[in-house]
Amino acid sequence: MSNLFSSEAEHLRALFEFAPISLWEEDFSGVKTCLDDLRARGVTDLRGYIRKRPGFVQQCMDRIVVLDVNRKTLELFGAASREELLANLPRIFRDEMGLHFTEELVDLWNGKHFYEREGVNYSLNGEPIDIHIQWTVLPGFEATLGRVLVSINDITARKRAEEYLKYLGTHDVLTGLYNRAYFDEARDRIEKEGPYPVSILIADLDSLKVVNDEFGHEEGDNLLRRAAEVLKAAFPEGEVAARIGGDEFAVLLPATDESQTEEIIARLRKLIELNNTYYQGPALQTSLGAATGQKNSTLTDIQRQADDRMYAEKREHHGSDDQPPQTGDRPPQTGDRPPQTGDRPPQNGDRPPQNAPRPV
Repeated sequence: MSNLFSSEAEHLRALFEFAPISLWEEDFSGVKTCLDDLRARGVTDLRGYIRKRPGFVQQCMDRIVVLDVNRKTLELFGAASREELLANLPRIFRDEMGLHFTEELVDLWNGKHFYEREGVNYSLNGEPIDIHIQWTVLPGFEATLGRVLVSINDITARKRAEEYLKYLGTHDVLTGLYNRAYFDEARDRIEKEGPYPVSILIADLDSLKVVNDEFGHEEGDNLLRRAAEVLKAAFPEGEVAARIGGDEFAVLLPATDESQTEEIIARLRKLIELNNTYYQGPALQTSLGAATGQKNSTLTDIQRQADDRMYAEKREHHGSDDQPPQTGDRPPQTGDRPPQTGDRPPQNGDRPPQNAPRPV
């Protein structure tokens, strides 16, 4: 080691400079002065004092002196030099930083010399960075807080992974709608809390199995995505629209009575017709059913009624689920299969539609 460093000081300096995480050396003595001044004035409840005088937090933040940062810090925040970084600290530490620093002040007030939390900082180009921050008062500086070592670790990738796992727990990946588990949870919550009346709408794709068999599962997946597009367009205000089965969708409609639900169904049918004018391949066809419950209703029973009405419509209008949907009512486009004689279902050997555009 003596061949690499001429002194222990150089060794320690190299450890700081080339550490794989962001390190900051800071002087908190100005913060200590602010806190001591409050004690001298008889303040005993710092949190209560800050609630009445929130500007005190910024006053303390302004008293922190950054003595040094390492190379990883410049890389993390996109600064070309220490001078550029230090000149732009308000761009890095903003938004919720005041709330977090309040907790740091409370810890210091209570005599703690170590702190950690998760939060968000910002690079100099404005990109948010999820961070885990720790700081500790260095030995020998407990009385003055003159040397505080701060480490900042970039946990953005971990946070994105956690968010995606959370998304998978509540959403159907293929359609982007909520999944069955989330729908059931929301239904049970609304059953207890309302507001009533509560309607439940059930939509079932007709002939999805036939489309999968005749045109392939990719075309069937396209139909599912198109159904989701229609539901998102019909319910943009945050209603719970979910894919609850292979070809079945459901929508929770709190504070919606029977007449309002009928209007919603009529609008939904128009959106389905409109959707069919924009797509090649098998037309989007659905059977719909709805039911409405009043206060003290069991929404699982209401959902079952809606399901029964959906199947009644399917039997009345479509006979069975074995007939393939026809091509949407639109002008012929490049790649369409030529019309077949006798308006028949696709036969073995028919070529499926080519170059079908995908949903945006």
